[in-house]
Amino acid sequence: MAPSEMPNSLSGVNGIAEMYEYPPAKVEGEYKVLNQYHSKPTKLRVAGCGAGASGLCLAYKMERMLTPGSWELTLFEKNSQFGGTWYENTYPGVACDIPSHDYNYTWDPKPDWTQFFASGKEIQGYFEGFAERHGSKKYMKLDSKIIEAQWDDAEGIWNITIENPKTKAISKDWAHVFINGTGILNNWKWPEIEGIHDFKGPLMHSANWDHSVDFNAKTAGVIGTGSTSVQIVPQLQKISKEVQVYMRSPTWISPPFGAGALTNDLQKGEEVNPGQRQYDFTEADKKRFAEDPEYHLDFRKRIEAEINSLFGMYQQNSEMNNTFRDVITKEMNRRMGPGHEKLKEFIIPKWSPGCRRISPGDGYLEALVQDNVTPVFSGIKRIVPEGIETVDGEVHKMDILVCATGFQVAFQPAFKVINGQGKSIQEDWSNGPNLYFGVSAPRFPNFYTIVGPGATWSNGTLLPSIETTIEYSIKCMKKMQTEGIKSLAVKQEALDEIYAHFDTYHQNTVWKEECRSWFKDGKIKNRIYLWPGATIHFLKTIKDPRFEDYDFTYRYKNRFAFLGNGDVKATASRDVLGLSPYIRSSDHEWSID
Repeated sequence: MAPSEMPNSLSGVNGIAEMYEYPPAKVEGEYKVLNQYHSKPTKLRVAGCGAGASGLCLAYKMERMLTPGSWELTLFEKNSQFGGTWYENTYPGVACDIPSHDYNYTWDPKPDWTQFFASGKEIQGYFEGFAERHGSKKYMKLDSKIIEAQWDDAEGIWNITIENPKTKAISKDWAHVFINGTGILNNWKWPEIEGIHDFKGPLMHSANWDHSVDFNAKTAGVIGTGSTSVQIVPQLQKISKEVQVYMRSPTWISPPFGAGALTNDLQKGEEVNPGQRQYDFTEADKKRFAEDPEYHLDFRKRIEAEINSLFGMYQQNSEMNNTFRDVITKEMNRRMGPGHEKLKEFIIPKWSPGCRRISPGDGYLEALVQDNVTPVFSGIKRIVPEGIETVDGEVHKMDILVCATGFQVAFQPAFKVINGQGKSIQEDWSNGPNLYFGVSAPRFPNFYTIVGPGATWSNGTLLPSIETTIEYSIKCMKKMQTEGIKSLAVKQEALDEIYAHFDTYHQNTVWKEECRSWFKDGKIKNRIYLWPGATIHFLKTIKDPRFEDYDFTYRYKNRFAFLGNGDVKATASRDVLGLSPYIRSSDHEWSID
């Protein structure tokens, strides 16, 4: 036979069809070799709950990490617009407590942020711009609230029930993989105070702000001392006749974190008010960030490095924690000025800085000592039509009542999730969260929570944790797609051991102290559902899945069915370079598609 007549896959034998099909739920009969190349992906259908920072990141990363054409994604979003918390929260003063140049996706910097700490509106604009640039909207179903997801063990799919919040119409869908990207601070609720709806004036929650209400020359009551109240009170103080602040608990009001790069680079020689954390970027600043990407990257890296380096403050009685307590105490006293001893006694905590997430707060302490602001320290007994009755029997009258009381922290999903045994997460987690690395739940296969309880919430920006957890979830998806895996479920034994590590580690952290925080499911004494280390420590841990911590269920009678008919993708696609990746001129990494 002449050489030219030799069969050659490069000339078209055993060609590839760029078609991907849903995998079979179950395979009957004896084992047979699959007529496919090694690790050919099956089509994977993915449902994402939420189109905020997590949902947008999921769409972006799936496009880059999975084989084109081998997957489908729908992002179910309960609101009429995407953006999540930054779409929902529009109260006066809403802003991020993380420097803006590190509050964007780590690979997608924004050189023209207006301020060092960005407003909610500008952050929402960033996410809307990101979605436009990357075509994310095609994956979204708006006005679509997931109310239930039930795992079908036989079929290896999640059956999902969706409600339109406006019409109450019910629809059904399904997916091989279900991603909960709703975030932890998403489900707002009224405080559990007797008579809350008896109030006759405008009543509003910070997460559902009524912009039609005019505070000008009115008396407003604000319940809460958390990070939301800290932002709202200074704004209302400027326009209201009187603001009554119902102080339920003390709170640390911090100097800026991550501001070293700001003061060293942009505020050299300037007279800076230490109580004023905000900085307006000049046109020259923005121009330099845009035209010198290396300088901008260095600026961003130094902010992040400073935040990561401060994790030692969370160790009880550490030198750093004691220094922080001393510095913040003096600064809070300075900002409130002479007098106001009752306020100072109440608002400066006895527990260490960091036991609850520290609130930044330009103007908050200064607002509390203004003549038109009345801090109320007595507990609330009940709400009455004309205002608030405190436990001392006094009735405080007001025109408008604002509940800056935060969220029902989503330690459990806001919707029903039922596993193959008919048990819901609510039932399975009756003794508290049961979530490995904040992402995977035993007995709930192919279900991933993005930065859930047990992940890193305490320090720094959540965005790198969101990104890395999504990449982790997609690596799990890819393994399912290419290795004939029907389901992946994390082992309870692995979770028991990571929680045992949590419990031992947190014996000496500030979160153990007697403060009520959402790190402890809203309790004073409870297991601490926080990653035992800095954000960068969490990212190192979750960068690649520990598949040894998972149980696998295979689709075929042989776990090696994915090896197929002896071909690799490059054989089928007639790719010369793909058929010789290990032939190289120096020693570097190589891989085979």
